[in-house]
Amino acid sequence: MHNKILDFFLGTPSYNEDKDYEAYAAITAPLNMLFLACLLLHTAYLIIFSLQSIFTMVLFDGICVLLYATFVILLKHFKGSWLPCTLVMVFELFLHQICGIVFFGLHSGFQYLMIPLIFVTAFIRKDGKIFKYIKMGIIAAASVIFIFLLIFFNDYNPPYILPDIITFILLVINCSISFIVPAIYTSRIYYSVDSRRSELDASVTEKVNKIETMQSQIIISFAEIIEARDGSTGKHVKRTSEYVAALISELKRHGDYDDILDDRYMHDIMMSAPLHDIGKITIPDAILCKPGRLTQSEFAEIKNHTIKGKELIEKSMSDIEDEQFLKVAKQVALYHHECWDGSGYPYGIEGEQIPLCARIMTIADYFDALVAKRSYKAALPASVVFEDIEKLRGKKFDPIVADAFLRIRDQIETIAKSNAP
Repeated sequence: MHNKILDFFLGTPSYNEDKDYEAYAAITAPLNMLFLACLLLHTAYLIIFSLQSIFTMVLFDGICVLLYATFVILLKHFKGSWLPCTLVMVFELFLHQICGIVFFGLHSGFQYLMIPLIFVTAFIRKDGKIFKYIKMGIIAAASVIFIFLLIFFNDYNPPYILPDIITFILLVINCSISFIVPAIYTSRIYYSVDSRRSELDASVTEKVNKIETMQSQIIISFAEIIEARDGSTGKHVKRTSEYVAALISELKRHGDYDDILDDRYMHDIMMSAPLHDIGKITIPDAILCKPGRLTQSEFAEIKNHTIKGKELIEKSMSDIEDEQFLKVAKQVALYHHECWDGSGYPYGIEGEQIPLCARIMTIADYFDALVAKRSYKAALPASVVFEDIEKLRGKKFDPIVADAFLRIRDQIETIAKSNAP
């Protein structure tokens, strides 16, 4: 029973079960601590004044105990709702002033404005050390001003006779417990929430990275199965993906297409590269694996894999919420056989009408298709393929992309050798 009572007054909702914990911690918890501290303090006063038969103070502290207990109970149910919390705080200050005026003839003091000022800091939600220092500074300044005004500029004359030093000590204790303790507690709450938020952000980032890694592995495995149908070893997917990664890094380093190649776009291109030939799954084996020359109709079927690939991505990945990734993936699948001079397929578009992601994929796919051995052709030396790319610069390939590819020739050859069949 004792633990349940303590938990009711002191316990806080768990981070996982209470979605409004941050609001609770920023507003309700410090206010709850203020009222709880005042409840305990005035309970002690009530006992002391009862023993001393000082009935005016017994009545005053009895009312205070009743009010603070009511507020503590109410706040446990309000949680993070800022409006009722604010109203309760204003109501408490109003009643406190009324009691002071009725019982002791006190005038409303400026120092009590420091209390709501502390809770205003709960609405400073900006991140960064500067805003943390601002919040802590407001809390510290309000605490000092409150105590200074209450002790040195107070017309309070207690209805009992005690030595001045004792009265002074009681006043300091009252201020410390009812004000400094909640102020310190509020500071700890701020740091606790910030720390917990950082932990949750790190946890979310870790899970997102794991999901992306898993998604990438699934995509690559799926793409390798498709590639294996046309006589490839499956390493075509890995090689072309690494060519693309090296190429976009070089473009970024050189400052090419800097307005397009942000981190997100580069990431989406690398994730999309394994899906460039996904449409081949719709092509019959008799055509895809044919060792001899294709007929005109068979080649038309082969060319159709770009459109089919885009349609497959639309249908099979419709549940993925990342629209930008899907857009890039569809562009890579649909346009990676388009040529800079408009001689490509399926639509014969040219120049910058072709999305940059597809222009990057085009040169990576072309290089690997020629240097790799297939069932229907022998492998060409890398030097010959690089010469072809240089000749086709501005024709089949985007000149800027071709120049970047040629600049990293050594890196491309290393990737090709390390992933050789």
